[in-house]
Amino acid sequence: MHRSLIPFILAILGSTLIVWALNMPLFEWQVSEIVTDPAYEIRFNPSPWIAKFGDSLEDGSVIYHQFDGSYCGNSFGLEKLNTVVKRSQSEETLEQTTRNINRSIIPWLWLLILLCGIYIWWYTFQYKRPITEALIFTVVAIILLCIQLEISRPFFAHVVGTGCLEGTITFNARLSKVHYEPLIVFLGGTLLELGALGMMLRSIVKAVMETKKVPS
Repeated sequence: MHRSLIPFILAILGSTLIVWALNMPLFEWQVSEIVTDPAYEIRFNPSPWIAKFGDSLEDGSVIYHQFDGSYCGNSFGLEKLNTVVKRSQSEETLEQTTRNINRSIIPWLWLLILLCGIYIWWYTFQYKRPITEALIFTVVAIILLCIQLEISRPFFAHVVGTGCLEGTITFNARLSKVHYEPLIVFLGGTLLELGALGMMLRSIVKAVMETKKVPS
């Protein structure tokens, strides 16, 4: 395998692991004293409520999956349903941290994959490789990217509400368990991403140093 394609492969593998980690169960919440205003005849699944990276008890991303039964036809509408969660400040901060990671990591993954694609062509011109080689590796990279998108597509499925439920829901929540498996997978994906970035930076620095050594 040519060196110019290795960072792209590492980036694809790393992003796949990270997307997988973001969709694995992370938190288990014990929930009690659920009150709706106005009062709805809603049945909720018993605790614990499972949350993933980026899920929030306050924006409905966790609550949606806790309804027992069907309302508003075959779907639930949460756009106008306000949520008040009573929990500790440390638990709220921990959840907010995972939400920030989920929001910020995806754009960086795309940026790194783009840089890896550019790196293939930079490597070709820097080391005077055949253009056909760069074209072949670009096609291979696109195929790998399409495979990665197909694998990751189910992870990006989201729920669209209908706005049927209105009012406020209040409940107490306590973090009962943290699953460390997604953190390990996330760390593995991050190391692969850093490995891809490190290989590219090392190659670029080496090329700059070799250029400086060439007598003018």
